[in-house]
Amino acid sequence: MKRPLIAVAAALLTIFMDAQEVQMCTAYVDRDGDGYGTDEKTVDFYCDGGVPVGFAAKKGDCNDLNRYINSGVAERCNGIDDNCDRITDPENSSECNSYYKDMDGDGYGIDESKCLCVSEGKFSTLERGDCDDTNSRVFPGVKEICNDLDDNCNGIIDEGEGVQGCRPFYYDSDGDGYGSGDDSKCLCKPEGLYRADMTGDCNDNNPAVHPNAHEYFDRIDNNCNGIVDENPGIPGPAKNHHHKKDKKD
Repeated sequence: MKRPLIAVAAALLTIFMDAQEVQMCTAYVDRDGDGYGTDEKTVDFYCDGGVPVGFAAKKGDCNDLNRYINSGVAERCNGIDDNCDRITDPENSSECNSYYKDMDGDGYGIDESKCLCVSEGKFSTLERGDCDDTNSRVFPGVKEICNDLDDNCNGIIDEGEGVQGCRPFYYDSDGDGYGSGDDSKCLCKPEGLYRADMTGDCNDNNPAVHPNAHEYFDRIDNNCNGIVDENPGIPGPAKNHHHKKDKKD
């Protein structure tokens, strides 16, 4: 009697152990075959037996008629909630663009940016390089004007010839503040030897000769009025005067 009882007990133990090892899984209806189903209809199956046809082991599909929409795909810039997180075209979606922060609304932003599908608040422009984002008249490409500002953001203030608000600066070789002739450039500020804002110098190689100089009795038109030594009462510089005296002796 003991042996049959032992055999029965062993058989029951085997059945019990097999039952413990069997696991049931839930499958979700998957119409588009993308591997993600909806909560609409479920079915239980033996995990070891594989997922039934027309079902998926994962859920989270918000559009079960489009296989490219489910909770496992990356979000793209297309106006669709691709990954079923209830957010359409969020920051850093695939195919996004860098939108730069533009505080003054001039169409150019600073280097701070977000990768977006469309503009968002102050992150509104695809152009950057604004060197003063508090002034809407300062941005790359704008015409430079004479105002002590780097209007076009090229790193140079009031540069170039012929800009708005410029004035003539004459070529002044001897640095006496007067240029000769019409050799001038319209500038915001002196540039190189174009540094005199007055012309009329009749000898641009002698800093003592210019329209505002004193006339001396030295056979030179010191004040550039076209008359030489018109004021004989004023002798020339000491060096020239003594030289002439020695020459007479």
